[in-house]
Amino acid sequence: MSGVLIIKPEPIAALAANAGAGAANLATYSPKEVWVASSTDVHWFDVDMGKAIAADSFCLTYNNASVDARWAIHTIQSIGDQGASTVYADWLTMRAADSLGPRHHAFVRLNQSITSRFFRIIVDQGGAVPLYTGNLIIGRAFEKHRERGEDRTLIDTGNRQDLPDGGFNMGDGVVKSQFNFSFVDLTDAERNWLYAIKRDRGLRRPVLVVEDADLNAGQNEAIHYGVFERFQAYERVNPRKTRWAGSVLDWV
Repeated sequence: MSGVLIIKPEPIAALAANAGAGAANLATYSPKEVWVASSTDVHWFDVDMGKAIAADSFCLTYNNASVDARWAIHTIQSIGDQGASTVYADWLTMRAADSLGPRHHAFVRLNQSITSRFFRIIVDQGGAVPLYTGNLIIGRAFEKHRERGEDRTLIDTGNRQDLPDGGFNMGDGVVKSQFNFSFVDLTDAERNWLYAIKRDRGLRRPVLVVEDADLNAGQNEAIHYGVFERFQAYERVNPRKTRWAGSVLDWV
């Protein structure tokens, strides 16, 4: 099993798709602003990060991938590059077979970081319905095994009023996940890295958190795109280790 992965999305300077509508939406915060393919044929996005970055984690959030959908990750020399590209992940499955849906996350963490300014993400939906997806996340994962204890819970954003006659008044909303985690043996370097991520994201900018990248079941529901819900002070456990708890609230 892997540790908890926390990925700060790196800013995207420019992005172009070979077809489809709404490519710029892949770089916005909201997963409800989507890119929609023009057909079920192979499509790709060329991504300019503005400068060379080190990345090991890639995610296409909130998509309608078919069970046969697949994707690949290449590096290129420039947007629209027609020359040779370097393949780092070739034809991966886009969605977990047991995803509860109706929307899914395509996530991969590479065995090692790659450094590039330009990336090409290739998608192949297959099936009968064109692909759509909300966000393209590229970044480097902070990883740490967590303390057992608090975990995932559900939050209903609607409201319910219990009536004297035993019935209910209902107000519509959605049910979404909250994930809680606690690290108990952070080194100073790990604490400083996590501090930098939290300071950059605050409680208002999205982050990607993966409970365990090696799960054989329930992987889709273990991927959380959202915001840090609250900040807690870290605690010095001993002269060399730090304890720090956190939580993330899904954006749906």
